[in-house]
Parts: sequence; C-alpha cells; structure tokens
Amino acid sequence: MLGIIIIATSHPQYGNMAYNLAVSVKAAEEIKIAVVKDAISLSHLTDQQKSIFDYQIELPADVTGFKTKLHLDLLTPFDKTLYLDADMVWVGYKKPSQLFKENAGKEFNILTEGDNLKPSDSYYFWADLKEIQEQYKVDKVYQTRSEVIYFEKTKVFKKARELKPEKKLKTIKMFGDGIPDELYFNIAIASLGIEIEKWAPAYWIRLNKDIVLQPKDLSTNYYLLSAGGNFASNSLKKIYDNAMRYAVKKLNLQHLFPLKSKRDWAPGRLKI
Repeated sequence: MLGIIIIATSHPQYGNMAYNLAVSVKAAEEIKIAVVKDAISLSHLTDQQKSIFDYQIELPADVTGFKTKLHLDLLTPFDKTLYLDADMVWVGYKKPSQLFKENAGKEFNILTEGDNLKPSDSYYFWADLKEIQEQYKVDKVYQTRSEVIYFEKTKVFKKARELKPEKKLKTIKMFGDGIPDELYFNIAIASLGIEIEKWAPAYWIRLNKDIVLQPKDLSTNYYLLSAGGNFASNSLKKIYDNAMRYAVKKLNLQHLFPLKSKRDWAPGRLKI
C-alpha cells in the first residue's frame, strides 16, 4: 500500500497547514494520507476537517523535535511512503501517483541541493564537510533537504537514529535549539553508500532568490510549492491561498486557513 505522511506537531498552525496540504493533494487525486499528531496540533479542527486524514498517528512521547523525521519508517502505515512537510501545497498538474511512479523501486530518495563535489552555496551540510568525512570515514556526502522524502524498505532511518553527531562533530550548525534532521540523513546516506539523484519536486523561493513563479510555471515544472522559512511574502501568500481556494472548491469544502508567516506565530523557531 502506498500513501503520504505529514507531520503536524507542537503548534495548531502546523495542524492548519497539514489540513491544507492534505486537501490540496486530494483535490489532485484521491490517495491515502496519514498525519502524525500530538495533543494540540489537531485539537481545534472539526471532525469533518480531521476526516481528510485517513490515518491519525500519535507521536510517541519519547520522540521530539527534529528527531521525529528520523522515525518515519516506524510511524508510517504504508509500504511505499512519500513524506511531505506540512508547510507546502500541491500545485502540479501531475497527480501524486506519478510522483510515486518516478521513485518506484528506490529504497530512499530525498531532495538534495548539492554534494561534496558540487556543493550549493545556498544550503548547508550542517557541519563542516571535511569533519564529517574524516569522523565518519565517508567520501560522498549530500546536502539533503528533508521537506520531501520517498522511501520503501530502507536502513536509512535506523542508521540515522544510531548516530551521535554531537559526540563526534565540533562544527555542527544548529537550527534553533536542535540539530537538524538533515545532518543525520547526510551522514546515514553517506555511511550506507546510497546514491541520490538530483530530485526537485518542490519549489522553495528561499533558494531561488525569493522569486515566486507564476502558477502556470509552478504547475508545469513542480508538484509542490514550499512555504518554508520564517517569512511569507504577499506574493507567496497569494499563490498559496489561491491554490487552496481551487482545492477546496473542487472538494466542496471551505477555505479557513490562509498562509501566515512563521515569524508571526513561532518567533525564534527558525534561528540558525
């Protein structure tokens, strides 16, 4: 069985965004969607709104913060899983099933911005590259971006959970008060020798000089629009909210949750 999993924890606004994302996905195609929740994230939604999720999975008490993604293999109810960050909206003409077809047979795939041979100046390894290579005895290291992950049966998550980078690396770049899950994925993938091809199903303006593409260009070239980051411009809000208006109209629902900048409801969370 294949399906999509979304994490919505720690704040009701993540519940709002997860609901929006699920609605936009199901407006494109009926597909199973699971949400990982905690006590507060979905509590304000109505039963009808929560019914957009086929599965509601309680976040284990001992799993917190960025380490939640490191447990996706244990949380997913699916054999073939597409993980999506909650702060995105489906914009592509293509159906979600096509994204699964692109990855069929791959044990693990994740967005990458570069690697040790062709690093991106716009993103991070989350620790000094040479220190990662020396301490973990690896060569090929990717700059992963964990807002979209595809996986089947894989050892990547287990390997990532076993890592203790805080004990081996002195150059870790923190994300707020935590170690980014992407550092764990970078090291786990390198340690297992998994090859990752360049894969860009989502468009994030932060890595594209804050240029917001027109809806037609987004829909033609991407599956998803990311609203990640601390600030959402008026132009980004407009495209996101218009995509949601289309989705709720198609499903005969009501659009209740416009996009809000994270700095307005999660101050300090995105300090790097």
